[in-house]
Amino acid sequence: MKKSFPFEFEKYLAGTAYLSHKEKGCYVDLLCYEADKGHMTLQNIKDILNGDFDCWQRISNKFTEENGLFYNKKLESVKKHKKTVEEIVKDKLKVEQELKDKRQKFYEDCKPYLVKYPKVMLREFYNYWTEMNKSGTKLKFELQQTFEISKRLATWARQDKEFNKSESCVTLTYNEILKLAEKEPDIWKKYKAIKRDGERKATFELIK
Repeated sequence: MKKSFPFEFEKYLAGTAYLSHKEKGCYVDLLCYEADKGHMTLQNIKDILNGDFDCWQRISNKFTEENGLFYNKKLESVKKHKKTVEEIVKDKLKVEQELKDKRQKFYEDCKPYLVKYPKVMLREFYNYWTEMNKSGTKLKFELQQTFEISKRLATWARQDKEFNKSESCVTLTYNEILKLAEKEPDIWKKYKAIKRDGERKATFELIK
């Protein structure tokens, strides 16, 4: 694997304009050593520069000393680990699994409310709040400052026209209940068929 580090030549030229060509060469050699081996001792520097150690006096201000070790701050800031393709794929799979687990937990947390709300309404609620953000790292409900499923569902139900219609209508025609059943199959359990004398078709009344 080839080793490298970013080289901003414009900043380099400006920052080394006062140095001789020999001093610039010594400076680059030290940067290369640091990029490969890490922080340097003074003895490392003497060995690298060899007979040109006299240049150190002019380029030493390019390096910071800590605990007897020398390093270039700019180089340290750009020496970031570049992830391999395998690491990138691994990270992506990890995020996908985390999102899958979060969706599953949200689904399980919604299940107890099937006794109170229609299955279709809960599915729409689930689909809406488990939508991913643009970066694909979080689900919509995670972006809320607070999120309590029971209260969110109560608000959702108040705004659901079909749910409110089925809850508020005492009497429905066959066609009306058939239409509502498309989204709420359990609605047949809430109504009973009534056929009065003289009426050709039965109506459906809410079971109280």
